[in-house]
Amino acid sequence: MTEKPWLKSYEPRISPQLDYPPLTIPRFLFETAEKHPEYIATTFNETDITYGELNAKVNGMAHALRSLGVKKGDHCALFLPNTPTYAIAYYAILKIGAVVVNINVGIQGEELADSLNMSRARVIISLDVFIQNIYRVLKNTAVEIVILHSVFGLEQKMKYDGVPRPLIFNDLVAAHPEHEPDWACLPEDLAVLQFTGGTTGRPKAAMLAHQSVVANIMQTVEWVNAEEAGNDAVLCIIPFFHVFGMNACLNLAVRKGYRMILVPRFDWLDLIPLMSMIEKYRPISLPAVPGLWTALLVSSRTTKELLASLQVPVSGGAPLPGKVQDQYEALTGRKIYVAYGLSEASSAALFAPYPKGAPPGSIGLPLSDTDARIVDIETGTKALPPGEVGELTVRGPQMMLGYYENEALTAKVLRDGWLYTGDLAYMDESGFFYLVDRKDDLIITSGFNVYPSGVEDVLLAHPAVKETAVVGVPDRTRGQAVTAYVVLKENRQADRDVILAFCRERLSDFKVPRAIHFVERIPRNPIGKPLKASLKPGREG
Repeated sequence: MTEKPWLKSYEPRISPQLDYPPLTIPRFLFETAEKHPEYIATTFNETDITYGELNAKVNGMAHALRSLGVKKGDHCALFLPNTPTYAIAYYAILKIGAVVVNINVGIQGEELADSLNMSRARVIISLDVFIQNIYRVLKNTAVEIVILHSVFGLEQKMKYDGVPRPLIFNDLVAAHPEHEPDWACLPEDLAVLQFTGGTTGRPKAAMLAHQSVVANIMQTVEWVNAEEAGNDAVLCIIPFFHVFGMNACLNLAVRKGYRMILVPRFDWLDLIPLMSMIEKYRPISLPAVPGLWTALLVSSRTTKELLASLQVPVSGGAPLPGKVQDQYEALTGRKIYVAYGLSEASSAALFAPYPKGAPPGSIGLPLSDTDARIVDIETGTKALPPGEVGELTVRGPQMMLGYYENEALTAKVLRDGWLYTGDLAYMDESGFFYLVDRKDDLIITSGFNVYPSGVEDVLLAHPAVKETAVVGVPDRTRGQAVTAYVVLKENRQADRDVILAFCRERLSDFKVPRAIHFVERIPRNPIGKPLKASLKPGREG
């Protein structure tokens, strides 16, 4: 039999490379607050909170939630951007053994109601700026407790009829003691319900246990064995409600004692505030999507000196174009460290080795105690040799427990210990992996998943639209831009602005098409399926 060294990585490891003590996620905060209570934990709107203060506030909220009857196993939705409120609520929920439900603040209406109902959320914690969106759907959910951080006092202007009145976040924290509550969480307990589009288009929630998230943080810390930086800063642009932001920004920073510079909202068209933050705080790390790295490198204001502090620039959420990697290295002499992850893997599964980096276009190597392989698309059982494209499958201690209340889909995606990612990829002779495309037509824009079918359904609801096909096209800022090709009904007229306005009323902003092209027909194959590949322009490398 011919020796195939590259297959050795597919064999089960006899023992793990790392030691995984039985810890829960809040332990990271507790230990950092004990060792370095004076370290700055968060900086938000020029206001600093130390780790000692953060842990005290977390304890106050934990006691408050208990006083409201929230118990171990209850599901608590966080409908929050990157703010201290998110960090406080996140660790408080976990300390008492409840479950965090991460919900994208960009969704609204029926999509928000579906997320709350699907996750069986009993509590929602948010900001008063989202109060109209929340109370518009609250009657159609099982939510019993609403907690708001009051920014503008908007809760005082609402009328509450048959729905729970909101409680004020800061008042609850201030009214309860700062001492440690009795922790109710165990390593094997469910910690987070992480919504993901995954491979089917319908949102579902990956169940992440404490031990899975902890394992992923420990893997990442060991993999990126950077020089200890004390209370250096991490620029937190990726939303915490996204698994990438939750682990690469929040949990990793807390584990290492970094200072989190919180950015609740980022305007892709205005890089000046971002550059000002980099100049002021000199962050050691900036986890970001490829579109941001592309935009930075295009700007004439970006210099080697500006990026000099970034010891660990990280790209994730979508493939990083090789030319962007080359531009960054030419400017700074350093690599951007590409990470490949997904909600079902608690975030990272593969990572560019530190400090050497990965070849341009690669998503790196499997993390410690993580196996990755390429299998045939037809059966998913045959491991393919280097250079052959197939489905990427991964396994390791960071994998999800399954999809919440969806055993059929769990059985389809988790097979014999392997997670089937739905991504098409290949491995080179050196063991580095490269993404090629999705098995389906998923569009990844600014790190978020957009399924064309959902956008197409909205477009087809417009009275003037006869046919449509939605695709993702290369975009410097977003990685991909949602683009619609539209056939109008005979004798009907509609301009782009009218259709875009129609979409904005029914879709989250990141799902709204960035371009609409009117065409006479949508090309289709013999069975009637749109030939979307013929609509897409050539890929950028």
